[in-house]
Amino acid sequence: MKQNIFFLTCLSVVFLVASVFASGKDIELPKYPPTATTDLVSALEKRQSVREYTSVSLSPEDLSAILWAANGVNRPNGKRTAPSAYGEDYIDIYIVTDAGSYLYDAPHHQLKSILSANVKGNMSGQGFVAKASHILIFVADMEKIPGMFSSKENKLNWAHATAGTIAQNVYLMSAARGIGTCLVAGIKEAEIRKSLGLSKDMVPLYVMPLGYKMQ
Repeated sequence: MKQNIFFLTCLSVVFLVASVFASGKDIELPKYPPTATTDLVSALEKRQSVREYTSVSLSPEDLSAILWAANGVNRPNGKRTAPSAYGEDYIDIYIVTDAGSYLYDAPHHQLKSILSANVKGNMSGQGFVAKASHILIFVADMEKIPGMFSSKENKLNWAHATAGTIAQNVYLMSAARGIGTCLVAGIKEAEIRKSLGLSKDMVPLYVMPLGYKMQ
């Protein structure tokens, strides 16, 4: 009897999360949590790359916490949780799910719907990525990177450095909330560009699959 109740509870959670992400509309994320369930040292101790995930969809609360930690607004002046060259915002975070794809709008802490189709298989050649509940894609908007007299190579280096700090923020919040993730450089750049409708000045850098860890 208890097993049946547990199964029905899990099933209802899955359907609830699926309904939230199946609308094809912009999604208001819950406010990020005021506290973490673990301290920084514990999160660093737990930080690891995880490549196996359960089939349970990530909850809106967990996704909200991770996106805010990644590169959300943490000050009244609109500055972000991750540092960047000249303090400018030139890394976009896309989120790919079974139901569609979204762009994280950090100032409003919401997801902007851009595609109502499952393109998870187009993100990376590594099979475990498509099996994750959600996939984050870090994209550099080269037109937004400052430095009038800087070369494209320098700007791209700055973009990679900024994406790295964002990735570590994702790792730490994921570790704090019992979520598995992995920074993946082996991406399908051309397919990502086509799937997400990116312009020629937008460069996909990395992907990070997200999912609950196997026990």
